[in-house]
Amino acid sequence: MKKIIALVLLGSLLFAGDIIEMIPYKNSEFAPALKQKFPIEFELKRDAEVKIDIYTPDSNLIRSLHSKGVLKKGKHTIEWDGKDSNGTVVPDEAYNIVVKADKEILDFRKTGGEIVKDLQSHVNRQGHISYKLSKPSRVLVRVGVENSSMLRVISNWIPKNRGKVLQRWSMRDKDNIVDISKLKYGVSVSAFRLSDYAIITTNNKTEDYISYFQKNRFKCNTLPQDKQLLKRGDKGISKHFYACRIKERDPRLELKIPNAKRDKNGLPILSNGKRTLIKVNMNPEDEAILEAVKYEVSFFVDFKFSSEEELGYMPISWNFNPNGLKKGKHILTVNVSSFSGQVGVKSLEFLVK
Repeated sequence: MKKIIALVLLGSLLFAGDIIEMIPYKNSEFAPALKQKFPIEFELKRDAEVKIDIYTPDSNLIRSLHSKGVLKKGKHTIEWDGKDSNGTVVPDEAYNIVVKADKEILDFRKTGGEIVKDLQSHVNRQGHISYKLSKPSRVLVRVGVENSSMLRVISNWIPKNRGKVLQRWSMRDKDNIVDISKLKYGVSVSAFRLSDYAIITTNNKTEDYISYFQKNRFKCNTLPQDKQLLKRGDKGISKHFYACRIKERDPRLELKIPNAKRDKNGLPILSNGKRTLIKVNMNPEDEAILEAVKYEVSFFVDFKFSSEEELGYMPISWNFNPNGLKKGKHILTVNVSSFSGQVGVKSLEFLVK
């Protein structure tokens, strides 16, 4: 296998081998659901046949694009229509490529993952979140009460194109109970680079990546931990770069007060000084993922820490005593936080009489 050589040309990274040289994308994003096509451009240093393999972010091969015979020396373009080998439009995600020219291979899955530190993130008066990416990256955006509970995951390592990104949101929590703008809240924005020459697909409203993965019975072809680089040059590599994408999802939770009486609006009614059973359940698929990495369960009342189970399990029950709470409406929130970074959030309102 030939070594990938990075050359700098007009401020862009350009990857070259002895036979083929990649031309940087003008735009890393397209919408195959709208029948758009994506041009993959390259220059040959001599006549050669070219093959471009397209992989899911979990390294499952979904399509191979072939040149029609031997291409002449010079610049060429091979287009991808955003469909897999079955003719299905792929879901929104970032897809990696491996380019082959005769016996030379440029495997761009071995690039990327560098932690982004120059995000220039900002929250405006409307609560909209902006940040800047110098390269296409995966982005995590979370909102919570300062020094308290997480209330919403806005972007869970979603691929984003380079440039300035404006993340609009409703300023409401995940369960649409509270106006977060009225709280002392904080916003966390993290990112790491996608692999070089990754292609981001958008606008597929019929299927998400998890269902596509499961339908095709794909595998999580992740690198063994002992082969995962923590640094490349002087830049740190995010551990999330190596994670299987379907395992990075935040757990879906169910929060109940099963034995409480309810008012006419269905809100549970608790009595001051009387213990009440709180139950938390997790979606079985998510529970199977989190059991492998362990997790903790934290409870918050009116966004103040109340109780914690450091080695969580499901279903979990908590005997809650609302002693000291004023009469009226209150909010109970549970956070399930895995040791590998996922956070599940669920809130409900209750009344104290």
